[in-house]
Amino acid sequence: MLWFCNRMERPFRFIGVHCDQRSETYELLVLYPDGSEEAERFDDATAMVDAATRLGKDLASLGWEPCPTATTVTRRES
Repeated sequence: MLWFCNRMERPFRFIGVHCDQRSETYELLVLYPDGSEEAERFDDATAMVDAATRLGKDLASLGWEPCPTATTVTRRES
């Protein structure tokens, strides 16, 4: 999960971006500040990473930036 914040707004608002592999597909899930979600599915990891990169650039152009305390979380196998 990668979090983006917009420091220009008060209170701070956050957008979460999560990339995951589910079954035979890859999913890009966006969590918006209002609680809504948007998911997009891809057949391969490259397409998902490309879409996530474009989303990050789009968010940056709108004043959003990766949260300075954000860290990647490695999924543990159970």
